[in-house]
Amino acid sequence: MWYNLGKMKKNAAIYEQATKSLLKNLDEMHLDQRQRLRAKNLTLLFRDGFKLDYVKHATFYLNIGYDYKKFPYDSYGFCRASSFAFVALMDNPDWQLMYIDDTWTYGPHYFVTHMPTKKTFDLTFDQYLYDGHSVPYYMGRPVKIDPDGKNVVVRFLNSLGVDFTVAAKNIDRGML
Repeated sequence: MWYNLGKMKKNAAIYEQATKSLLKNLDEMHLDQRQRLRAKNLTLLFRDGFKLDYVKHATFYLNIGYDYKKFPYDSYGFCRASSFAFVALMDNPDWQLMYIDDTWTYGPHYFVTHMPTKKTFDLTFDQYLYDGHSVPYYMGRPVKIDPDGKNVVVRFLNSLGVDFTVAAKNIDRGML
């Protein structure tokens, strides 16, 4: 029991540090004030949402093999939903959705690149940190939101209580 409590505290500390690191990463991109504020708000909203069972349920309940109750970490499995939603809600062509296919041992994995600075922005990078793995971002390729991804975004954002009218418009524009 003490072991589990210690591990839970360690995981919570890693999660909190990862969130702070993402916010710092946004500051280093020198975004205009509106974009930086939007990106930070989305980051905090999504990272807070990853912890909630009803957000996990709404996002993953339709996916076979995604038993969210067995997810080892809060950010686990959210790369697709959060990256798609982030790009759609940023409503700015500077953000590119990226994908690493399953040729990577721990893939597939989705993340975002800020094109003007070429900086990676990965809302769920910490899901690999817990086990000591680094994400090979060099393997990432640009990808568009597919029709199933659109459904994932809508479920994810709806569970967070976000008005996804803007997101839906941008998802439709960026679909395959």
